[in-house]
Amino acid sequence: MFVLMEHRIRAAAIIVKDNTILLVKHKHPLNGTVWWVPPGGGLSQKETIYDCAARETWEEAGLKVILGKILYLREFIDLERNCHQFEVFILAESFSGAPTIKNLVPTDLDAKYIKEARFLSKNDLAALTVYPEIIKGDFWNDYIAGNLSTRYLGQQTG
Repeated sequence: MFVLMEHRIRAAAIIVKDNTILLVKHKHPLNGTVWWVPPGGGLSQKETIYDCAARETWEEAGLKVILGKILYLREFIDLERNCHQFEVFILAESFSGAPTIKNLVPTDLDAKYIKEARFLSKNDLAALTVYPEIIKGDFWNDYIAGNLSTRYLGQQTG
């Protein structure tokens, strides 16, 4: 039997400060799996990817952002939710505020998963599960060299 898969567009902000990157810690409420990602989420209504990434950054991390260049495009097949996500990661040109998860809406699904938002160094990331995985390696080389360009990261299934 053919089961129709949902489709979702997700936009996220990549925010760098003093050789650290802002990531949001997620913990699965049932199996305890932990992963870190840039703040972001699904587009709603007639939102642009920039509006979405800015809104989600405020909700998940308490920061106001001005977004610039699209850095990464990635597809993620979420088997648990039967959803094919197309993800857009946008570099922040500037931000204000301090990381906090106090803006999460308690009744939203995010509130069950998100546990923390903080800036982490490349060394901090070594022992963590981070998505997209490029953030643990090539991102830093490109960032330091000033050579950040839009890249398609392929498709991942999880």
